[in-house]
Amino acid sequence: MLEKYQNILNKSQKRITELANDVQSAYEEALEAFIAEDESRAAEARSRLKNAHDRNNKIDNELIKTLALFSPEARDLRVVVAYFKIAGELTRITDYIRSYAKSIRMLMGSDLPMDTIRDNAVVFQKSALGSLRAAVASIAIEEASEELEEIFRQVNVEESKCDDIFNLIEKDTIQQIYATPQYAADLVQLLAAMRKIERISDRSVTIVKLVYFAHQGGRLKL
Repeated sequence: MLEKYQNILNKSQKRITELANDVQSAYEEALEAFIAEDESRAAEARSRLKNAHDRNNKIDNELIKTLALFSPEARDLRVVVAYFKIAGELTRITDYIRSYAKSIRMLMGSDLPMDTIRDNAVVFQKSALGSLRAAVASIAIEEASEELEEIFRQVNVEESKCDDIFNLIEKDTIQQIYATPQYAADLVQLLAAMRKIERISDRSVTIVKLVYFAHQGGRLKL
């Protein structure tokens, strides 16, 4: 029975890791689309994640089956609960990426001048990507370690940078709305797209906290 339980858990971890890697690849593609102003790459980023919810449902069903059949306790229960919640966090990130990719495709078709905010926007998005990469790397870690501690520090640093840069972007965008009201609708859409990216960073922190909880225990505070 123990062997069967471990096999199911390993399968769930594999599916979560595959989903996480696809999420990271899709966001990298979307960021490159933003930098290059390439609508086709933005569309490709969206299509990579079109079945993410179905994949999450398979993971959820498998983990629920694990709880029902084996009633895991202590660390095993923590791992199952963490996997369950990590899959949910990844699915929310896929929604943010798909929404972001759709928004930047629409902005590419407008005549909105991006020069004044592009640099901060790119730095901001690369910081969010750093958070996401840290989160994806943490999922593969199977026990508390110095590596996990380092990833935990890294994801928090990147998330803090994202918050700071987003505040600058928000300020600059509002100033642009006042200066060029004819672009107000496009600028509001751009700011909403950047907000989706800021949330990716927040969710990445949550994923690393869940991995830390799975292996280290303690109270789960998210």
